[in-house]
Amino acid sequence: MKNPSYQRTEPFVITDEIRREITGALAEIDLAQMAIVSKMTPAERVSMALSMIEAAEDAGVVQLRRRQPELSEAEAYRIVRGGLIAYYRDRQP
Repeated sequence: MKNPSYQRTEPFVITDEIRREITGALAEIDLAQMAIVSKMTPAERVSMALSMIEAAEDAGVVQLRRRQPELSEAEAYRIVRGGLIAYYRDRQP
């Protein structure tokens, strides 16, 4: 089994592609939003993160049930939370 990325054994090399990705990610940072987030308590930041996770799960369930209306809501949440890639991979004949 491959080691997780945080247990990397070889040195991390920054390529031009990685530099472009980092530059693009930094360009998307909204400084006004960062100022607001920096004033939040840790509990408020955790609450915000959980809310975003919940919204993403809800959107995933809606899309999955549109494709497969026979799924119950509970089953769709189980699939979304377990990972859609694994679900579709396991369904291949």
